[in-house]
Amino acid sequence: MADEEGTPLQETFVILDDELVGYLSGLTGFPVFQGLRGLDPAEETWIDAEVRGMWEREVAELAARARQREIPEPPEWVGLEGTDDIRLGEELGWRGLLDFLQRLEHLLHLSRTMGMELWALPND
Repeated sequence: MADEEGTPLQETFVILDDELVGYLSGLTGFPVFQGLRGLDPAEETWIDAEVRGMWEREVAELAARARQREIPEPPEWVGLEGTDDIRLGEELGWRGLLDFLQRLEHLLHLSRTMGMELWALPND
């Protein structure tokens, strides 16, 4: 979904930085998150209803475990794009991970309730 100028609305996308994909795909017991590593970052990938349903369950479970600190600590910074210069990235940590999961949960909910498709898109 986008505004009149074609700018995507904040609630209709989440950004998966390489560091976040690496972290999420390394968590055991979360097959959809583990599958993120297999996405081609240069291609558009459609996410079907079955996977979206699985992902909704994984997001809820992961958020509950993150609140209890029952998973490995998330990266402190993401979006570094091949450099360690934190001025280029964004702080993540526990708070950022929970914010990301909340946005992803909302996006999955919107796609299900509004009958919208869900796609993983390259970051152009």
